[in-house]
This record gives sequence, C-alpha cells and structure tokens, in this order.
Amino acid sequence: DDEIADLPADVLSKPKVVSDVNVNGNQDMIVALLMRFKLLRHASRCFEYIMGTQPKFGNPGEVGRRTLLVSKLSPLQREEFRNVYELIDNDNDGLVSVLELKRALESVGTERSDEEIFDMINKANPAIDGNTEISEADFMGVMAEAEFYYLFMETFSSLDKNNIGFLKASDLDQVLCGMRDLVSNDRKSIIDVDDQDMLINYEQFAKMLLGADAY
Repeated sequence: DDEIADLPADVLSKPKVVSDVNVNGNQDMIVALLMRFKLLRHASRCFEYIMGTQPKFGNPGEVGRRTLLVSKLSPLQREEFRNVYELIDNDNDGLVSVLELKRALESVGTERSDEEIFDMINKANPAIDGNTEISEADFMGVMAEAEFYYLFMETFSSLDKNNIGFLKASDLDQVLCGMRDLVSNDRKSIIDVDDQDMLINYEQFAKMLLGADAY
C-alpha cells in the first residue's frame, strides 16, 4: 500500500485499460507469435531432458529405441514437431546448427553456453559420438523421447500427493494397468515385485520405461 501511495497522482488517476493500449499488429499476428513461442518453449523443455541422459553412442539398439518412440507419436504430434523444426532451421538447409539452436533457445529465455548446445546436439543422434548438426529425423527422436518422458512424469507426479518423488509399486502398477486396460484385455501385473508397498523413484522408473540411461 505504501508503494502505491508513492506513485505520482497522474498515474493513479489514469489507470490504463486494454482499449487504451496501442498494439502494432493485428490479432492474427499476435496469435502466431504466441504459438511460435509455445512451440519453441516445448522444444527447449525437450532438450533440457535430453541433456540429462547418456545415449549409448554407436549402439544399434539405441537408434532403434528412438525410432520406436517416434513411431508411437500421433499424426498431430508429428506435424507439430516438424513445425518446430522448421522454426529452428532458420536457413532451411535441412540441418540445425549450434547457432540456430542457441538462437531458438534464447528467443524463449533459455540461456545455454556453446558447450551445452554442442552436448544437446551430440546427444540428438545416438548413432555417432561427435555430432555438430541435427537432422529432422534426429530432432523427431529427441522430441518423441522427451514427450513420453514428460507424459510419464506428469502422470506419476499427479499421484505423488506429498511431492517426495516416490510412489508405491502398487500405485504405479495400478495406473499403468488402468491405462493398458483401455486398449487391452490383458490383466497381468505390469510391475513384477514381491513387495507392493516398496517405494519406487518414479523419475528413474520413467527413464527405465523409455530405455534411457541417466547420469
């Protein structure tokens, strides 16, 4: 209240309403800019996840795992991720460079060093250790893995009422079986443990489900 009282009288007497604000651009342009921001923020979040993994470079199984995850994406997700890639690939040469990725991340407020950007790009293609650019196929793999990781995490964290990072094996099994039952008649338990009260770190469990190694 003291801070408000210290404001100049003309500011207090003339509050601005939306109709008083001049916007240089039409509504469609503003919506397009916000959608662009949303897409790039999503990509930034996905690359944050990839930085915390350690791909088995040169392992065919690692490449196959990413390919499998991409195949699980819906047509709408594929289209959205292609749109993100096209936004980042500023020169439209079909490859994302360190500079292009850095600029894209900075545009949504994510500051990363060149070394960290190189690490992101390198981990985008598990077939080779030493990548300096990202192809569209590699980008789709990154987005798919991160997308499913965050799906698992959001689902599991919604059950973690105390926000401790752990859930009972029985709770994890219940939610996973419940989701499976929507598309399958299989009634077998998904989590095979003797102690159903055992606490499981669900972040590590999510990465295990994806076949990803973490630091």
